[in-house]
Amino acid sequence: MTEKLTWDEIKQRYPDEWVALVDYDWPAEDEVKAGVVFAHSASRSSLLEMEKGLKRAAVLFTGERSLEPLLFVADVDRKI
Repeated sequence: MTEKLTWDEIKQRYPDEWVALVDYDWPAEDEVKAGVVFAHSASRSSLLEMEKGLKRAAVLFTGERSLEPLLFVADVDRKI
């Protein structure tokens, strides 16, 4: 498939699936706006296998996340 779809169209066509997007529009500090779906799968690991040869792809889930977002905290030694 080479048709560029909006993010809403992608979510509608591939509900609750992982998608690998190429030729995507993702402005800095914003969410993805559109892209070409290279591959899709209900399984993230299967999708990662399919997109292995790509130089650049955005891998996203189209459904609602069931887990709380991860928070990364790093210890920083600050000298005042």
